[in-house]
Amino acid sequence: MRRSVVALLVVVFSIVIGFGALKVEENKVIFTFSYPTANTVHLAGTFNSWSTTANPMRKEGDVWVTELELKPGTYQYKFVIDGGKTWKEDPDAPGYTDDGFGGKNGVFTLALKDGKLIILAPAAEIKEKVEINENREENFYIEDNTYVVIKFYKPEAKYVFIAGSFNNWSSTDTECYSAGDGWWEAVLELSQGIYQYKFVVDGKDWVVDPNAPAYVDDGFGGKNGVFEVWKEDGVLKVGAPRIQKEEEPKAELPKENIVRSVEYTVDGKISETEKSTAYFEGKGIVAYIARTSTAAYVGVLLDKPATQYLGQSMLVEVYTDAPKMIASNKKTYNGTQLSKPVGFRFSINMKTWQARKRGSFFAAAGDDSWILQANPFRAAVDEAVEFEIPYDILGVKSGETFNLYVVVSVEGKDEVVPAEGIAIKTPTMISGNVIAKFVDKVGDDYGFGTYTYPKDPAFAPYKGLWDIVEMQVLENEDAYVFVIKFGEMTNPWASPKGFSHQLINIYLDTKDGGRTNTYKEGARVQFTQPWDYFIKIAGWTDYGQVFATADGKEIPEAITYEADPAEKVVYIIVFKKYLEVKTGIKAYVLSMSQDGFGTDHIRAITKDSTQWTLGGYPADSKDFAPFVLDTIVPEGYSQEEILKSYVPEKEYAKLIPVVIK
Repeated sequence: MRRSVVALLVVVFSIVIGFGALKVEENKVIFTFSYPTANTVHLAGTFNSWSTTANPMRKEGDVWVTELELKPGTYQYKFVIDGGKTWKEDPDAPGYTDDGFGGKNGVFTLALKDGKLIILAPAAEIKEKVEINENREENFYIEDNTYVVIKFYKPEAKYVFIAGSFNNWSSTDTECYSAGDGWWEAVLELSQGIYQYKFVVDGKDWVVDPNAPAYVDDGFGGKNGVFEVWKEDGVLKVGAPRIQKEEEPKAELPKENIVRSVEYTVDGKISETEKSTAYFEGKGIVAYIARTSTAAYVGVLLDKPATQYLGQSMLVEVYTDAPKMIASNKKTYNGTQLSKPVGFRFSINMKTWQARKRGSFFAAAGDDSWILQANPFRAAVDEAVEFEIPYDILGVKSGETFNLYVVVSVEGKDEVVPAEGIAIKTPTMISGNVIAKFVDKVGDDYGFGTYTYPKDPAFAPYKGLWDIVEMQVLENEDAYVFVIKFGEMTNPWASPKGFSHQLINIYLDTKDGGRTNTYKEGARVQFTQPWDYFIKIAGWTDYGQVFATADGKEIPEAITYEADPAEKVVYIIVFKKYLEVKTGIKAYVLSMSQDGFGTDHIRAITKDSTQWTLGGYPADSKDFAPFVLDTIVPEGYSQEEILKSYVPEKEYAKLIPVVIK
């Protein structure tokens, strides 16, 4: 979508309005697809979370047909052939977009015209017709070498959104902030590339930016603003597109096997859902490979049920590399050369499985030998052999790519599937639009002003370890991302997440009801407004990955997190599907010292600091002073006054939330 619907439409509409094989009849979208040799065809897309089973199509002659009732908006889609072995884009789609796996998704926009749905194509692709805007006020700038900020002057507007190719032209996803004096600001976190955009004023008027760096035809007789984001020597830049000539078309290779995100269960049985992802065949082997936001899934079917191989000399293994592996081997355990060096080996020994129902994890020694590690991973043997490979074990972070091989060894002879390996790109979860930003006072990780550091050298440099200096909250299609930056971040105890000292508690208020006391004892605070969800983060996932509801239900898969020690940042990803948001989002954010032996893993604060305890605790508080070292408070309040609001022998300090959304 580009401008107000009325301004865009310059054709005469009838009851049936369509694009190629996609049309609207009686306000239903009709999908048709010609594939005579298919046994089954299903329609998958953003409207059904890319389900391979939710929307079957019926065969009418040589054509497959289905219809959906959809609300106005922008949608992507593909056709799923024979249960997921083949995914095909619509050759007659109104437009296309990159599917993230080397292929294309069909894309279209539904809009209302005189109460009827119509189908709009995306704007024409940028080729050679880019018009540079020579007479403009500079309204683009880069913030923190991360965000593209676009200023837009519209003093009469009540509210403004920005719509563009970066958010599927949604008119409601990316709100602009009022900057005063009639100016509005859009804050975008974008990867390198060329983007088109318009501003949506008061929910109805689609307005071209008069200060856009350049313009391009929007395909409907109007213009879109266009700009490019790129990096020079590590510095983010933004401006008019630098490359305006059409690139040579690239040959598109067929790619039937796409590593997809699927719901899986590690139970030794491969379901139809688990089969709806990439599969690779070898001699007597079929390997299914999928990925989620936190792990890779591998299911292996042998030439007969896997249980029939129990007690025999057989290994079923997965080998992977990682972007930052410390050491690598070129060969498997049995000496087979792989196409790329690998750093990790996940092994199931069929000879010993009945006595020891768990797999073994090894790290490469660098000389083609393997060192047994203690890290557990989920595995199962029944009709098939299944693995879950957590990214944490590999040290793979959001948006990174690693390679994977499945190896089945019988009597020391390897079968490698696929022989060239398969590249898996983890979802990029730490991107999104900034919906909230808080800058906190530097050097205030002292609670209400008196707390001091422990004396052990592990706490060097004795400042900044619990000091939140900034927090941003990003929103993307699937999640909210809390980006918390600390003054210092060290890892003297070798936590697998890369940080040893920080213990983060977040309490979210998203609806009516909830609790005003802490989830567990330890922090010694209470809350002015009830909370609905609790999040706990530490460097060790066995106790540092907690997501709980106010009624005590724990759902660890509702969150994931990672750290960037060089930037001193912890990213906490909270998946939207586990949140019920009815009254907006408010948050209490608490920073404390992690102690594996403390109450709820919180380090104690005593009157005087010792080797392992913090100091400065007021004895006259009668144990009612908080164990919180830093917290984010609303504008107009001070951390010191809030944390000192406890009443000795009577009640804990009452914290006040900040507004996220």
